[in-house]
Amino acid sequence: MDAVNILTLIISLLALLVTYVVFKSDQQPQIIIFATPHYGKPSLIQLHVKNIGKSIAENIHISSDQPIPRGAFGISRLNELQKNFESGIFKYGVKVFPPNQSYIYDWGQFGGLKEALNQKPITFKVTYLYKHPLNLWKTKVTDISIIDINELEALPASDGGLIEQMTNINKELRALNTKIDKKF
Repeated sequence: MDAVNILTLIISLLALLVTYVVFKSDQQPQIIIFATPHYGKPSLIQLHVKNIGKSIAENIHISSDQPIPRGAFGISRLNELQKNFESGIFKYGVKVFPPNQSYIYDWGQFGGLKEALNQKPITFKVTYLYKHPLNLWKTKVTDISIIDINELEALPASDGGLIEQMTNINKELRALNTKIDKKF
């Protein structure tokens, strides 16, 4: 073989390797944990656990660097003694977590969560098994999510536009009633 053929073979193998790595990473599950305002219940914050990847994750275990508050309600501070998640997916994990699957919890309110988390970010570590179709064995994957409750401080108490939506529905119903009354 001459140098050109060897160089072409090396470049082809590298391109195949890069294509495989991109394909494999594109097909992998990815589980993230994040917080959002609750659109529909003013001042509530929801905790989401979601598989945003394209494959099934198996044997999911979730841990955190501090206790995970549960029902931390209070606008300026906790209304009652702090409770933590001691059951459900945060204790037992999940056996199978398909793509786009979510677990959504009413986590609390800003003041209550801020006090329950000691005004510190909480770091979640999610470990799970994943079997790529081209692999013979399962791979252990770890995803890290960090929630800093202080990032939600500037958000207004959200009603999710519910009042505006109800007003628009009311207007449409009145217009419809007017049309019906004119026909009869």
